[in-house]
Amino acid sequence: MSAWRATAFVPGLPHLLAADPAPAWKRLADAMRSLGEELRALGVETLVLVSTQWFSVLGVQVQARAELQGMRVDENWYRYDFGTIGYRMKSDVAVAERWLAELQREGFQARSTSHADFPVDTGVVVASRLLDPDSRFSIAQVSLNLYGDAEAVERLGRSATRAVEALGRPSALVAIGGLSAHPLRTWIEPRQDAIASAADEAANQRVLELLRDGDAESLFHEREALSREAAMDGQLRTLSFLHGGAGLVRPARVHAEGAVWGMGAAVVSWPAAGTNEH
Repeated sequence: MSAWRATAFVPGLPHLLAADPAPAWKRLADAMRSLGEELRALGVETLVLVSTQWFSVLGVQVQARAELQGMRVDENWYRYDFGTIGYRMKSDVAVAERWLAELQREGFQARSTSHADFPVDTGVVVASRLLDPDSRFSIAQVSLNLYGDAEAVERLGRSATRAVEALGRPSALVAIGGLSAHPLRTWIEPRQDAIASAADEAANQRVLELLRDGDAESLFHEREALSREAAMDGQLRTLSFLHGGAGLVRPARVHAEGAVWGMGAAVVSWPAAGTNEH
């Protein structure tokens, strides 16, 4: 039996919250809302996650503040209607504390973070707004070390699994990030959005093809080349996190895909082990 009720890979760019979204932004946002409904139907209580937009330089940090609330002003998109986002979230402190202990046991330089004005990253704010509009879930989040390699990130996922198994918490493993990361460098109207280049689009489709096939071996064999070609967000370490925690060896379900200001994004989920679908 899997420790996870579900596993998911979702985007965290604020464009998905735009008042007048591009068609792809709307498809992605709608897919995330529907995925959130599926997670609630599965009895999920906690989202255990990483985001490429919360990174650390020395070691890793574990969010341990019981309640997180405030106004996120995105450092890149602050001039747009979607660049300022209010949020209110609660943390699963028990999972966070157990995850921290597992990380330290694993040899990570890890510490907890808990203060009222913590700058919650845009990725987790956006994902929470779309997956959990009524704030029913708790979250447990660890930072991605900027210099950590793929193997280290897999260990983050494995330690998360041990923490959830120890507590028996009904949880979903979630990675917040994107695919190709070359943004368009000129002003566009949302309706003009498209992947920045044909090479980026080919790389995105290759990643999604391998996920649909459950071919994790080929995906990680090609990861570095794909990242060089299309500047993959976080060098696809988000997928390494999911692989370490849940094993991406089952065919994925791609709910939606598309461009977000030239960059690649997709909403993807995997069934729990022993099931055919969510």
